[in-house]
Amino acid sequence: MRDLLLVGFLFVAIYYSFKRPYIGTAAWVWIALTAPAKWAFGFSSHFRLNLTIVVITALSYIIVQKYKQWKFNGLTFWMLIFAIWTLISTATNQTSYSAYVWDYWNQFIKVILLFLFITLTIYKRLHFNTMVWAIVLAISSFAAMEAVKFMLSGGSHRIVGKAGIIRDRNDLAVAINMCIPLVIYLISVTENFLIKRGLKIILVLNILAIIGTYSRGGFIGLVILGAAFWWTSKRKVLYGVVAAIIIPLFFAFAPGEWKERQNTVSTAASEDGSFIGRLWAWKISTLIALDYPMTGGGFHAVKNQPLWRYYAPMTPHFGPIETPPIPPTLGAKAAHNIYMQVLGDHGFGGLFIFMMILLGTLRLNFKNKKWAEQNEQVWLVNLSKALTLTLVGYCITGGNVSLAYFDLFYTIVGIVCAISIHIVNPKKVIENHALGRQPIKQI
Repeated sequence: MRDLLLVGFLFVAIYYSFKRPYIGTAAWVWIALTAPAKWAFGFSSHFRLNLTIVVITALSYIIVQKYKQWKFNGLTFWMLIFAIWTLISTATNQTSYSAYVWDYWNQFIKVILLFLFITLTIYKRLHFNTMVWAIVLAISSFAAMEAVKFMLSGGSHRIVGKAGIIRDRNDLAVAINMCIPLVIYLISVTENFLIKRGLKIILVLNILAIIGTYSRGGFIGLVILGAAFWWTSKRKVLYGVVAAIIIPLFFAFAPGEWKERQNTVSTAASEDGSFIGRLWAWKISTLIALDYPMTGGGFHAVKNQPLWRYYAPMTPHFGPIETPPIPPTLGAKAAHNIYMQVLGDHGFGGLFIFMMILLGTLRLNFKNKKWAEQNEQVWLVNLSKALTLTLVGYCITGGNVSLAYFDLFYTIVGIVCAISIHIVNPKKVIENHALGRQPIKQI
């Protein structure tokens, strides 16, 4: 049954992607975040869904789309530099699994290509809303279904990712935190009563889903996200009173295992094996970068067993925090931190570029919001606020996961960049108007 549904989706996606390039880009995002082929068990599991949609969308952009504008701005510059830098670090990688590293670079270049397609095909309010819906349907809907299972099981169902890059529960918690502001945005712009009610239910279930992952980093991110939402809201007193009532009730009825796990945050550095493993990974990432400061060790350097074992004896007294020696039988661990991940993979140069992308996206989004306020574009003001919270959620909760090359983050970067290019600073607006084409900033 799943295979037939997947085939049906493919044909529908091909048809509409060719008619409307922005639908193809939205389908690309949905496939990247959902990985539907991994949910199938038969013949459709071998379909090249993403490749098919990419080819159709590219043809549609060339043949069908009349409005074509590619503007090189600062954010685009840093994205292209990062692509080149990762190519250099991959070519000079220090791992014994060179073929694997090149395969990972190939996957990352597809993410960069997605970013470029977003800046080319997404230029209207309808397009941006479609992209947000694609993200919410990919992640928030799955989280809502898992939250229902969590409730029906009385809290015993442990929520984890099922497919794609967000298999791990910590990764899923980060993705849900990033999507919650987007759900709130859709609630603000949706007029249909039933859809708006459904989005509100999804919002509540997404909050519950983060709790159901038992992820400490995810819960901390949720608290920070809630504080940021409260700070930017106009109903601080009302929301403060609601939080003061709900939070104590929640902790009173929360599963004992969940409360026990959250309480380990205070003793993590000395007693929690999981956190100590993260410290080992962060130290080794730094040691790799110190030995190869410009290019690092290549993709997934810290997970390379020979490099892990080479740097293992240096870890106990390295850095400000003392750690036990790495056991000889322990295999290599993931970086568990987006900043340390880039540092170990691409050196200090790569980390600098990555930070410029993060800060550049936040800065550009603030400029977009300011323009929207001046031009009374309420929908864009709300979208920019949601994107800010999404980026803040990624920057904070990213300190607990290896998601430096996460499709969702670069999709958000692409959306911010597209808003700046096509709405805030469009070229040839006068010419477009003369040709009878509605100015983009008035859409």
